Amino acid sequence: MIITRPAFIDSLQRTLLLESLPGQQAHFKMAHAVRRADVDPNPAEVKNAAVLITLFEKNPDDWHVVFIRRGSGHEKDKHGGQIAFPGGKSELTDRDLMFTALREAEEETALDLTTLDVLGELTPLYITVSKFLVHPFVAYTYKMPELVRQQSEVEEILEFPLNDFRKSDSATETRINLGSGIILNHVPAFVIQGHVIWGATAMIMSELLEVLDRVKP
Repeated sequence: MIITRPAFIDSLQRTLLLESLPGQQAHFKMAHAVRRADVDPNPAEVKNAAVLITLFEKNPDDWHVVFIRRGSGHEKDKHGGQIAFPGGKSELTDRDLMFTALREAEEETALDLTTLDVLGELTPLYITVSKFLVHPFVAYTYKMPELVRQQSEVEEILEFPLNDFRKSDSATETRINLGSGIILNHVPAFVIQGHVIWGATAMIMSELLEVLDRVKP
């Protein structure tokens, strides 16, 4: 069976491969003030990780993105309960970071990798609290995904319309309770269907939106 890719996907791939990425200036739009002041990693402490941003059509031109809500049962997980892209740390057995992103997405959501095209990468983002350098990969699946959460690590799978992030009121500031009496005020976040997306995920999403603004219709 021959699968014809939508023109939007072909144009997105050309943009990712041939144009310079917005990078840090796009990240900073959705970064807390504390985060903007502390972005340079110590090479001796950096751990590599990768995430997968999967796009799919529910209806013609109705593009959606796959997210997960991370499980909150692990005491050492500094990102437990947060909305994120499927992904995780690089293992010694992984061939490369793209393999890491695909492996983790399959493990966490049962995503069918045979239906995927990896279109390109976004700018790596260092997360100071966990010392991970996160490498985001953008992918397209031609088939409506039938996703199943990994019960040990994922609380729920979320599929948000891409256009919801482009609404004028989607980007805002909020108050984040990190627990143990730590509260962050004026945190940039996307609020989508009542769900708050902040931190590294919002920063990565900010860059993706800027890239999408360059994509020819």
